[in-house]
Amino acid sequence: MGLWLAGSLRIGRQVRSLASIATAGILLLSLSTGTIPGGGAAASQGDVKAQQAAIAFRQGRMQESLRLFEAALSDRSLGNERRASILTDRGVVYSRIRKVREAFADFNTAIKLFPEYAVVYNNRGVLLVKLGQIEEALKDFRRALSLAPGYAAAYTNRAGALAKLEQYQAAVDAYTKAVRLAPASVEPLAGRAGAYVALERPRSALRDLTRAIANDQRFSLGYRQRAEAYLALDEPAAAAADLSRAIAFDANNAEYYMLRGRAYLAAKDPKAAVRDFSKVIELRRDLGEAYLERGHASILVEDFETAEQDLAKAIEMDSRSGLAYAYRALMYKKLGQPELGAQEVAKAMLLDKSNAVVLWAKGEIDEAMGQGERAADAYRRALALKPGMHNAIYGLKRLGETVDDDFDLLSDLSLGGWRVYGGRSGYFATNDQIGGLRVPLEMVGEGQPKLLAWDIQKDEFSDIGLLRFAAGTIEASGNEEVQEFVAIINTNTNVLVGIEPHRKGDETSKWSWGSGRVIVAAVDGLTQEYVLRRQRTSDTVAARRRSGTARSRGQGSDVEWAPWRQDRATRTARGSNRSQRRVRRRQKPKTLFDLLFGN
Repeated sequence: MGLWLAGSLRIGRQVRSLASIATAGILLLSLSTGTIPGGGAAASQGDVKAQQAAIAFRQGRMQESLRLFEAALSDRSLGNERRASILTDRGVVYSRIRKVREAFADFNTAIKLFPEYAVVYNNRGVLLVKLGQIEEALKDFRRALSLAPGYAAAYTNRAGALAKLEQYQAAVDAYTKAVRLAPASVEPLAGRAGAYVALERPRSALRDLTRAIANDQRFSLGYRQRAEAYLALDEPAAAAADLSRAIAFDANNAEYYMLRGRAYLAAKDPKAAVRDFSKVIELRRDLGEAYLERGHASILVEDFETAEQDLAKAIEMDSRSGLAYAYRALMYKKLGQPELGAQEVAKAMLLDKSNAVVLWAKGEIDEAMGQGERAADAYRRALALKPGMHNAIYGLKRLGETVDDDFDLLSDLSLGGWRVYGGRSGYFATNDQIGGLRVPLEMVGEGQPKLLAWDIQKDEFSDIGLLRFAAGTIEASGNEEVQEFVAIINTNTNVLVGIEPHRKGDETSKWSWGSGRVIVAAVDGLTQEYVLRRQRTSDTVAARRRSGTARSRGQGSDVEWAPWRQDRATRTARGSNRSQRRVRRRQKPKTLFDLLFGN
């Protein structure tokens, strides 16, 4: 998760991406330049040298920065507080060049000189996290926050440390505090998104990352992380689009090409996948995984020569790769040689029999050899490991087996025409009066979702529906906290505009209603404005397409509004045009990204 090494002046920012969104690291290195409580107003020779050192640091001239900081510290006129800030800054430089012992020495000396300086505790905590001393790091972050309760970076770093302990809900709570203190900062939003993914809440992650990108449209890691959230939601086309945006800012990042190649595979575009995996190999010839993936994609485009070479290379680089043997088995099946495929899949099973792809490949080979019962068993085992795996489902259907669609109607959870369906992959709600729309009911805590209210606010141009639901309870400070969300729906166009967290324990979101818009100050620290009004017929087509968009809200609001507290007459006043709306052409639901950016 996110870790900041911070001071009062932010100088330089390094964002690095790890292999998984759930453990993504965001590291911000900064210097303080003397603006600490009690510092003198007049610039001494030491102050001048410290400022010059900060400039050198920003420009990447680390050794010169250290020399200038040493010169600054030689100024005997400096008080203890100012000397502590300079030592803290030099410790940041040492940390950047990986001289951990020297960094610790400077931080410790700074604490002795000025024990009330929150920044130095935060920075030492970051070093402790990097060294794996998480509990000690948490003590430093707590100390920093006791000295500076509004210190957003310390909350972000504390959250990152908690995530490393796999205390993801506690991490979410700490990130939320950072978001409330610094709503325009991308780091706590991206960190919280990673924690949400670890909690299997990809839609919440998507919301945070969309806001982070809105705050900084050059935030390449944000696009990469959001792509992973889209992939978790089985939206590979959206993932590929985000990765293309990330590549535009970092054209030589092999990881981005690798992930986009996988997105293209999921979107059934193997030719594009081959191009991306080839780019990865161009950038990283030592990466066996790239050969493995290109080999797989080459099978799909029936370039068997490349596939054979790549898979052989992948096995050469990792002889225990069960996937490589599984892909080679599938290649032999396509070539009409299932007997050779059976030999390969046997090797794959010995190496990785708990891999869903390996089991699916076994099913394909067994089916090709006329062993239907064994094939069905392999497909079922693959589905048990990876619910919703399309290839395994298709295999079972080919064998004539009835395949559960994974969702059952939960009849006891209906409300106001809404019905709830649930299965291994989650829950969603539908309403016949809002055809073609599925509202995802992402669970936060234990149990099933519960529909609480369905209200419609009639506007001059739109009818806006709000579906409020409980998403379970979580343990917080020894107590159970109820979690509620509200889905905002344009019932004229049958578009899910957004889903906002509404209640967490005793806290509730603040809602404001204006002409054609809803403004939500949510309990997770984000304030969002949803523009819901349909444009007049004289407006351009492009303008009309902006109906149902959302944008960040800076200030101002109209009347405080709680939709489920309206009187019944208001809630049910839908007019005689309901039947007209039913026959209108149903529009395909948009993603939240589309709604935000008007695509």
